[in-house]
Amino acid sequence: MEKVVSNKTLQEFSDVLLKSNNSIKIAQEAFDLVSKQLPLGKVVLEVLAIPSDDNNVLEKKDLSYPIFVKDKEARLADYQLEFSYGPADKRITFLCTSTAEDGHFTDEEADTLRDFVNEMYFHTDRMYIGKALDKAFVTQKITALPNQKGYMAKVREHINKNSFDDYTAFCFNLRGFGLLNYEFDEKEVDTILKRYARELKKRTVCDEEIGHLGGDNFVALIKKERAEYFLNQIKSIETYGRYKDRKIPVTIKSTIGVFDLEERKIHHLGEVISQPEAALNYARRKRRNVVWLTPEILDEIFFDRQIYDGLTNAINNGDIMTYYQPKVNLETGEIIGAEALVRWNYGGTMLSPDCFVPILEKSTRISELDFYILRQVCRMLALRKRAGKSVVPISVNFSKRDLEIPNIASIITNIIEKYGINKDEIIVEVTETAYSDEQERLISFLQQMKDSDISTSIDDFGTGYSSLSVIREYPVNEIKIDKSFIDRKVLTREDEAIVGSVVAMARLLRLHVITEGVDNSDQVDFLLRLGCSSAQGFLFDKPLCYDDFSEVLDRGRYEVTWGQKRNKV
Repeated sequence: MEKVVSNKTLQEFSDVLLKSNNSIKIAQEAFDLVSKQLPLGKVVLEVLAIPSDDNNVLEKKDLSYPIFVKDKEARLADYQLEFSYGPADKRITFLCTSTAEDGHFTDEEADTLRDFVNEMYFHTDRMYIGKALDKAFVTQKITALPNQKGYMAKVREHINKNSFDDYTAFCFNLRGFGLLNYEFDEKEVDTILKRYARELKKRTVCDEEIGHLGGDNFVALIKKERAEYFLNQIKSIETYGRYKDRKIPVTIKSTIGVFDLEERKIHHLGEVISQPEAALNYARRKRRNVVWLTPEILDEIFFDRQIYDGLTNAINNGDIMTYYQPKVNLETGEIIGAEALVRWNYGGTMLSPDCFVPILEKSTRISELDFYILRQVCRMLALRKRAGKSVVPISVNFSKRDLEIPNIASIITNIIEKYGINKDEIIVEVTETAYSDEQERLISFLQQMKDSDISTSIDDFGTGYSSLSVIREYPVNEIKIDKSFIDRKVLTREDEAIVGSVVAMARLLRLHVITEGVDNSDQVDFLLRLGCSSAQGFLFDKPLCYDDFSEVLDRGRYEVTWGQKRNKV
């Protein structure tokens, strides 16, 4: 009969514990049921928890506190029964005392009590696992700092307690952190990140928060009066790594976006991350170490987003227009070609490429623009040819991002063939690059163009990686000397030596040379003297819309009025 009662009580005991996710808080009510059957006076819980390598359990603690007391005033005997569970480094122990006169449990009472304590352990373990999982859900595994979800929960707590107006929000990225993988193994790099996180925490005070969004991206909510201090601290933090038992100093620097929170300007809590993140992205794009988000920068960011999102509609609505700048033979005035340039009619304002191309080049959206311009040029050439009018080779610019397209050569070829254009009527123009991986892609692309019998040109020659060896290494047909080489009031002997060497070597390698940015007759004389007889610039014409360019092309040449006519050197 007693065992039946015990089983019934055990079920009731379990039902009580299931009423709450916190088994400890409800233990008093649960053990009250037990004390009606057994001489149970007190139950004390002892917990030892040491964090594992992944930091997903409780911090190291050795806790001991009563979870059940029958009579606080009664004198209780020494602990008589000890029930321990789990491994030594995560031990959970229940210490129980008896209210019997001799302070002991009988063997039968001890066995029955064990059933209840086993049930209690199950619920307690479930609670701690739940807490560990909850913590893991809102915590970055490596640093044990709040992840985005955890950080936003902490932000909400701080803002409810204080105000947006009290805080400055930070978003920062660790510059070059990935390079540590070349100096230390993966485990030690993770340890360095943990040390860095601890250093960050040392630089905060009560009611401030640090978050780790993952990788090398961090966020912080800092009191406004301490914002400058914190900013200066995180610009560069010293820590260390270990390699073969040696302690090696490590300096971690950050690119930082900062945003002063204002109650009246915050529309939703997510802006505590999104606004400083926008400042951080702006800083990275502009290659600045720190950017405070201002209304002016916000306007610029908004404009960038409008450009990015609005490209397709602008193309479909005819707001993206192709202009043509003639290329001219300096000796005869003959129009020998043109460069296709793009303009954007943005709400009635005509934007030059510098206003929107860099924005689009941050993504593959630039390819949509480049292929559109190529199709427009091919359409124009096809229309003129069908009308029996003359055509000249047109240069079309392609971005370095386009080179990432695996089958770009066949795409270009297909577009040219679709419009019935001769391949020698299109010149693909690209800009040289300073990065080795991009150089490899560029050379591969140029070779594909050469194999497809499509002429290529290196734009802005002399402003990037370039050296004279580029002329030899790049399989191109033409180089365009950048205007910066001739954009001077007085062209010196040094200028003549530099430009002359480029022209001379190009001629030896049978490459065509053209100079851009020719604005006056002195530059014409300078170029003719060096043997460069092709140019484009405002001296002849600004970029022209299709109708104006057609009139110029129908005429076929400019009257030579820009300086003394010379023969080639």
